[in-house]
Amino acid sequence: MSSTSWAQDLVIESWRKDDEIFWEKVLIPAFERKHPGIRLSFRGEEPLSYDALLDARLTTRRAGDLIFCRPFDGHVRMRSKGHLLPLNEQELRNFNPKARQAWTSDDGKTTFCLPVAYVMHGLFYNKKIFKDLNLQPPVTVDELLLLLKRIGAAGNITPLALGTADMWESTQVVFTGMGPNFWGGEKGRQDLIKRTAKFTDRGFVKAWEMMAKLKPHMHPKQNSLSNSDIQQMFATGLAGIYPSGSWDIDYLRNTSFIHHKPIDMGVFKPPVEKAGQTCHISIHPDFGIGVNKNSPNPEAALKFIAWLGSAEFAQLLTDTLVGFFSLSNHPVKVRDPLSQEMLKWRQECRETIRLNSHKINRVWPSMEEELWYANVKVINQEISPDQAARHIQDVHEKNSYLP
Repeated sequence: MSSTSWAQDLVIESWRKDDEIFWEKVLIPAFERKHPGIRLSFRGEEPLSYDALLDARLTTRRAGDLIFCRPFDGHVRMRSKGHLLPLNEQELRNFNPKARQAWTSDDGKTTFCLPVAYVMHGLFYNKKIFKDLNLQPPVTVDELLLLLKRIGAAGNITPLALGTADMWESTQVVFTGMGPNFWGGEKGRQDLIKRTAKFTDRGFVKAWEMMAKLKPHMHPKQNSLSNSDIQQMFATGLAGIYPSGSWDIDYLRNTSFIHHKPIDMGVFKPPVEKAGQTCHISIHPDFGIGVNKNSPNPEAALKFIAWLGSAEFAQLLTDTLVGFFSLSNHPVKVRDPLSQEMLKWRQECRETIRLNSHKINRVWPSMEEELWYANVKVINQEISPDQAARHIQDVHEKNSYLP
């Protein structure tokens, strides 16, 4: 009898559809070689559909055995409904309390998903365009705006690859990626949680004022351009600067290769307001992986969890999913030059997480959804920064989880 005739089949649920090929061709086969009695398949959803579809499958007990968990407030619903199997200390031994925090209960006692990877925010740029126009990566916001103006004046290149059709980029990339330099990074976020700061405070309004200045540098049809459209625009050399994060490194390279338009990319950190100012960068714990409590194969699923916590996986993840950095304590070697450049920022800047990801989202309507709405309106110059600030502060004040 062949080993595959009695293999236990596991399904992994994920919103990282872009990475499906890497899981299927590299990561999963590496696990299966050591566990021939277990077969895994990767079920990738479009990111914007994932949460609703997964919730429906979990509720009707049709979900996969292993679940990609969003960080902080993003997995609270699954946790509160009892869909996730709590993990024990042995399974978590290679992850420190900070790495676990994004998937741990508020009392700090129970972790429901194994921490896997974090990502970093930054702005990619086309080195050839910069060289042709004799441009240097900007340090301040004023330098960035001047640089965008110069790219726009040069011809048929879109200065800023940014669209608002999918809406999330305006919040998860621009506002929470570039905004910390205006509101003082982690201190500003903590002050919002403690209610000693308001979204109408000057630092937050300044972030919206910066966003309101971007529209002239975006594609004329940016309102109808999805994130996929924008990725292709930049990857094929049709745009100068693309605000995004380390998670896009491989996808951009692969897209360039497919279109036979190799791109030489550089990356710079979010610009500060004034030269010499302390910089703040968003270090986002991107995903953990948990076990569906109703999995028919919990023992096999926990073997996969154990492998995810190994040194072998930490290095394989780093080599395979370029731009995703391991959250484990294992030492890993980062070989990709763009990833190396971004990691240097951790020595140069102070760190924070996405502004609303922890506790601030626990309000109805969701702060995440309201930020998507307000930030797109600001970028499209349909509401003012002050109007956005007042609207978001009104939502914030309804949060009963905060002091």
